[in-house]
Amino acid sequence: MKKTLTLLTVLLLAFLYFQREQSAKEDTPVMDAKAAIVLDAETNKILYEMNSQEAMPIASMSKMMTQYIVLDAIKNGDIQWDTLYQPSAAVFQKTAQPELVTLGMSSSSTYTVNELFTAMTVISANDAAIALAEVVSGSEEAFVEVMNVQAEKFGLQSAHFINATGLDAGETNVASARDVAVLARRLIEDHPEVLDYTKMTDFTTSEGIRRWNTNAMLPGMPMAMKGMDGLKTGYTEEAGSCFASTGVFDGRRIITVVMGAAEDRNQTNPSRFEVTRQLLDEYALN
Repeated sequence: MKKTLTLLTVLLLAFLYFQREQSAKEDTPVMDAKAAIVLDAETNKILYEMNSQEAMPIASMSKMMTQYIVLDAIKNGDIQWDTLYQPSAAVFQKTAQPELVTLGMSSSSTYTVNELFTAMTVISANDAAIALAEVVSGSEEAFVEVMNVQAEKFGLQSAHFINATGLDAGETNVASARDVAVLARRLIEDHPEVLDYTKMTDFTTSEGIRRWNTNAMLPGMPMAMKGMDGLKTGYTEEAGSCFASTGVFDGRRIITVVMGAAEDRNQTNPSRFEVTRQLLDEYALN
């Protein structure tokens, strides 16, 4: 009898220990990021947040605001998808660093708003973002004023824009993870056509060059996740690795934002995509 009671006690203690360890694992996901948030886009309910109200550099996630304003201009009839643009000297001057991602425009060629928007969205082309700012407002500086006005209209608490790209330039664009999530939600709600572009795995330029999406989690991409259809990656030295994702999972549209994740993929420093998958697995998938 004593042996039986001892065995039962050991089994009970082991069970309680296992339960405690599981609860701790569920309550505290292992993440390597400075800030994160998970939002149910349909109910606007925050499912998880970590340091979500601190203003931080947001790198190319800034281009979601550029997308919004461009799509507004098209909706209002101020510009069209087939509006032509010839690159200005300012575009080449601001994107002269060889390490920057660009469409690689030629000063002697013209480009449609559609190609510029596709390049900005799919490959995060910085020259295309500046070009679109010029198409809409005449200059990037005037466009930035519109960006900040729109941020106030959205009620973004910490957002401030200095350019249309998110590039570090002495100053840099900043916002909180909550701000970025609100921006993503408004972009999808007001201009759902943006998803037709964000879900593209690749596109071919007017010069016949095939370019691939920076979002590795799209179906058909190396880190594919079923249901993923956007939204915007970002990286600068100041911001680190960032990613605002969206997709429909278990019938719900979910938005996640990861800021300041490690750039390199390894066991101790997971990438923005691995952190995003972890957030979705923990807080969005049943």
